[in-house]
Amino acid sequence: METTDKISQMRAHLEQFKEMQHRAKIRLERLAELSMEIEDKLREKDFADRVSELFGIAANFEEKIDNLIFDYEIERNRIQNEGA
Repeated sequence: METTDKISQMRAHLEQFKEMQHRAKIRLERLAELSMEIEDKLREKDFADRVSELFGIAANFEEKIDNLIFDYEIERNRIQNEGA
């Protein structure tokens, strides 16, 4: 595979990862809102705890995708610079 093709595919992957990252941030914000609403307004601690558990899972996903994007961009840049 040519370097330019590989870089092009990596750019496409990065766009997809960044879209996932964006959706993860929105999901985290919504889970935080729901957790507060369920616990504060509805006084449903058990359900709020379950939403908080989901928040933790979503936050872990967001952290991992952030790290993946960072590392993938470094690798793409390395390959691009080697081909220059």
